[in-house]
Amino acid sequence: MKCEVCGQEYGVAHNCAGVAAAADTSSVAPAPQGFALVHYLGEAFRIVTWDDAAIRRMMTDPRAILYGIMVYIVVVSLQLAIPITTLILAGRIEHSIIIASSLAILILSAALLDFIRVGICHCLSKWFAGGSGKFSQLFGPVLLGSIVYVLVLIPFVGPLLAGLAWIAVFAMVFQEVHGIAPLTAILFSAAVGIALFLLEIYALPHHALGTTG
Repeated sequence: MKCEVCGQEYGVAHNCAGVAAAADTSSVAPAPQGFALVHYLGEAFRIVTWDDAAIRRMMTDPRAILYGIMVYIVVVSLQLAIPITTLILAGRIEHSIIIASSLAILILSAALLDFIRVGICHCLSKWFAGGSGKFSQLFGPVLLGSIVYVLVLIPFVGPLLAGLAWIAVFAMVFQEVHGIAPLTAILFSAAVGIALFLLEIYALPHHALGTTG
């Protein structure tokens, strides 16, 4: 006879070991030693195309965070690419230099907001959805998934598409790392993202008023 749970063949009785572990059928080669940016860029593209296996690999890969930080810095910097290019083409070199000099502030502020966002979503997943993942497991796939920020280069609709894609990345990662329901992950990600966006909009006018008053 064959056990329907673990698949083991037996005679009269046997001690069932539970569901057999799924075989690793991944066709992705392990990360090479040394500099492996191309490998992790491939994993980043797999993450943003709904590849659950890529998320699982990156949540346990200690090098994913380092390469994710590289990707994050580059793609966040792209938000200044269009305004700087526009000013340069218009001959306003000094203004373009001023905007470029604010790059460090942009990266640090974006990183702070996204860190807060990860923390809030992590707490919501733990407290209200029985999430089982670790906080540190989120950063590798999230940082690599930030490659969706390249969408800001699309004229007019780029920032909106990048924002929606960023919400989707968060939802995918939290669903896989914490083992929560897809709809719950989307609700947490969207709610926190929209709340932080509204706080930014609310804060900017007050900051401007404070500098002109």
